[in-house]
Amino acid sequence: MHHPHRRAAEELERTATEIATQLYDIAETRLNNLLRACPGFAEAWNKRATLYYVQERDEESVRDIHRTLELEPRHFGALCGLAEICRSCGDSESALFVFQAALRVHPHLAAARSAVAELLGTLRSLQ
Repeated sequence: MHHPHRRAAEELERTATEIATQLYDIAETRLNNLLRACPGFAEAWNKRATLYYVQERDEESVRDIHRTLELEPRHFGALCGLAEICRSCGDSESALFVFQAALRVHPHLAAARSAVAELLGTLRSLQ
C-alpha cells in the first residue's frame, strides 16, 4: 500500500488489522480521518469500500469503489469488489463485464478468471 507519506500508509495498515479483527467502528473512524487528510489516496478509498462490503453496506461500498476508480482506473481490486457486489445482487451481466475489465488490467487473477467462467456458464444456461 504505497503512499508518499509514511504515516498515511501506516494508518492504512492499521485499518487492515482492525477490519480483520472486526473492529469496524475504529477502522471506519480511522479511514474517515485518513480520507479527510489525504482525499487523493485511492487505496484508502478502496479500503473503506472493503470495510463497507464486509458490513454488507453495498451502496456505500460502491460509492467508494467509484471514487477509487476515479483516482486509479486500473485498480483491479476495486474492479473485483464491484463485480462481487454486482454478482451478489444477481446482476450477472454487469458482474461479468466488470470481472472482464479487471482481467484486462491484471490477466493473471485466478479468482476473476474462475468467476468469468462461472458467470459465462450461468448466462449460457439462461439462454
